[in-house]
Amino acid sequence: MELKRMLKQLIYQNDISIAHLARATRIPRQTIDNWMTGQEPRSLKQVKKVADYFKVPMDYLCFGETPKDKSIREYEDQINAGVFEVVLRRVKR
Repeated sequence: MELKRMLKQLIYQNDISIAHLARATRIPRQTIDNWMTGQEPRSLKQVKKVADYFKVPMDYLCFGETPKDKSIREYEDQINAGVFEVVLRRVKR
């Protein structure tokens, strides 16, 4: 898990302290300190709060990965140009 490395990087890039992050997310400072030393998180809700604070996906925060799937917005030009064909079919239940 890359949480330790990514968290350090995001804190440095945003020029904030661990204490500030703890206050802003309402996560105990000790918990964030533990993550910074490499301890695995116990609560995904807390990790989600930190990801939301930095406006990054949880995958990026935990694994250093950006989403592999492209957003629909990246295909808007092609959709509007008629490059894709939409097929509707009945799904068996």
